Amino acid sequence: MAVPPDPTTVEPPIDPTVLIPDDEIFVRMNRVERWQHGLLAAAFIVLILTGLPVLSGEVGLIRLVAGRTGVHGVRGILHRAAALVLIADIAWHLLYTIFTPRGRQNLRDRLPRRQDVKDALSVFKVRTPRPEFGRYGFVEKFEYWSLIWGSAVMIVTGFFMWSPGFSLKLFPLWLHQIFVVIHGYEAVLAFVAILIWHMYTVHLNPGVFPMSRVWLDGRMTGADLRRFHPLEYRKILEEREKSKKCIMDRE
Repeated sequence: MAVPPDPTTVEPPIDPTVLIPDDEIFVRMNRVERWQHGLLAAAFIVLILTGLPVLSGEVGLIRLVAGRTGVHGVRGILHRAAALVLIADIAWHLLYTIFTPRGRQNLRDRLPRRQDVKDALSVFKVRTPRPEFGRYGFVEKFEYWSLIWGSAVMIVTGFFMWSPGFSLKLFPLWLHQIFVVIHGYEAVLAFVAILIWHMYTVHLNPGVFPMSRVWLDGRMTGADLRRFHPLEYRKILEEREKSKKCIMDRE
């Protein structure tokens, strides 16, 4: 008859809740990233409030919501000041991304991959399991690269609108007018995207309602990490399993 193993010498199975407790805190956004996000949000709000009313003479819906402003000079100063804050914030973010290890890692994690396309298409398929995400899902990646592209478009077109005399020395009038149109409707697109898409996925989604606090304290619990970013959760779990095994082997 086989002798049963001594229970004191058998290693129990690894419990994920021990290696990654549900109440463990992970840094989702550090202080620098939260400041960059906060400046971006503040600049965006001021730009929208001072920029969309200019379109009120052309777009009926915006005219209905924003009305007309009688302080055109103040509006222009606030709009340009917010634009400078946005440009400085984007420059800060690019320098942070290039020159810090965490910034470079964030960029690598945000690079589009073939799996992102599959995940996006799976959302429209019936009876398909919900895709699992790593540090960033396809929605977050799309929002990030849309922000970079949209900011570049707004900065370039806004520069020539800020200096129309200089613009008209370089380009014909019709091209300058195209800059004006692109700038205005890119602003409308950004406003709608933030109001409907970003606000829902980040704050109004039933999983995080009434608001995700990551943008305030930068923290995410182990339970939320397992729920919203299961691939990243399993990666951390595997690393800790390997680390634990190495310690036990040395002992």
